[in-house]
Amino acid sequence: MHFDDGRIPEEYTRYIGRKSVFVLFLSLAMLALVLAAVSLGSADIPFLTVLKSFFRNSGNARLEIIVWNIRLPQALAAVTAGAGLAVSGAVMQSILRNPLGSPFTLGISHAAAFGAAFSVMILGSGIMSGTQAGDPAVTNIYLTTLSAFCFSLAAAGVIMGVSRIRGASPEVMILTGVALGALFTAGTMFLQYFADDVQLAAMVFWTFGDTARASWFELGLITGLTVLVAAYFMANSWNYNAIDAGDETARGLGVHVQRVRLLGMLAATLLTAVI
Repeated sequence: MHFDDGRIPEEYTRYIGRKSVFVLFLSLAMLALVLAAVSLGSADIPFLTVLKSFFRNSGNARLEIIVWNIRLPQALAAVTAGAGLAVSGAVMQSILRNPLGSPFTLGISHAAAFGAAFSVMILGSGIMSGTQAGDPAVTNIYLTTLSAFCFSLAAAGVIMGVSRIRGASPEVMILTGVALGALFTAGTMFLQYFADDVQLAAMVFWTFGDTARASWFELGLITGLTVLVAAYFMANSWNYNAIDAGDETARGLGVHVQRVRLLGMLAATLLTAVI
């Protein structure tokens, strides 16, 4: 095949250009949505006031507190969580060579949900809050998060253990994840069956997920881990591209397929569980 006419490089350049424009458009749309999220709420704040609040120049201390202490960390937490989950999903799809690869397909999210339900019912981290509406709440966020994290890592450990025994083939890892997802879903339903109304409501509340309690501290933890894991993924991007071409091809190019696949799985699991 000859490329003397420059046709293929020109097509590739146009493709990269279209993709860059699309990414830029999405970035601007995300910025607009962040501003809208900070502006809208029980206390509507005009866009201009929001922009001034970013520079502590709005002239209204109350509005600046709402922007900086409540709404901005919540909006940024949603953006960061979306970025981390997107990166984790992309890497899982690459190392498994399967577009269905995700924390849900591999049973990791189901394991985290079971861990949260276990903490709420067995460890007593879910009770009725003291709000005027009597909303159910998870009183010990960190204990519940730790329990969800441990169970999600346990699920990842089982998948990696099975993959070592069977040669780390993507098919085996997918099927193992599906089986684990069904197992942990059954376990969660088992706990919900014996839970009282307050515990059941707290389990459902946690499973839905929200950013209403996100502060700068939680945002810092999520952002720091997302940056570190994303940097690790970028450093191994060539290895992931080689694996996409097939395990034999990757081995021929000098890639330690099993090690890259297992470490990528572990990093994606860690990031998903923490988010």
